Amino acid sequence: MPSGGSRNGGRKYKWNEPSLRVGVPASIGNDLVRTLDNLWSKGFTGKELMAALSSTEFRKVKKYDYPASAGAHSTSSVGGDSMNSDYESVDLHEELIGNSGNTIILPVIGDSMIEIGIYPGDWLIVEEINALYQKPKDGDVVIASVGDEVLVKRFKLENGEAILVSENKAHKPIRPSEGSIYITGIVKSAIRRNL
Repeated sequence: MPSGGSRNGGRKYKWNEPSLRVGVPASIGNDLVRTLDNLWSKGFTGKELMAALSSTEFRKVKKYDYPASAGAHSTSSVGGDSMNSDYESVDLHEELIGNSGNTIILPVIGDSMIEIGIYPGDWLIVEEINALYQKPKDGDVVIASVGDEVLVKRFKLENGEAILVSENKAHKPIRPSEGSIYITGIVKSAIRRNL
């Protein structure tokens, strides 16, 4: 009786196609297979699978430890060849987003937050919260629903009362008497889109 080869009713391919034996470092082998399984189960195949695997590579950027001077009385003495060394690779997704399961991005309109550097056209990275279980801290920049409007404001407590404060002296604070205030998220950072 011959051995080897394919047989009718034999074991099915794990990936629905023939596979290759590829040597990978033992330290990442199991993680790599789990990652492939996870992506495959989500429907990624062929070029899409390769794109998903390589996408993390393109999220990394060089981060230098020395600052760029932005004005008087603050100087940076580093330059020249230093821009080619002494850096670390930073994953922007991890740094800016963190837990993407409850993170959203909202565009900004209006000028009520310009005094803290939030301008029209910027993107806000927001951690969504459930107001029944999570409360913003005094001083947090929040996303709030007031009536039909979605606003970005500073959350303040005055004598136990929640107040939404603009970071632009031309705008007045919003108090609960003007409508119900429902906090839906906490702003984690802003991305400048229009310089």
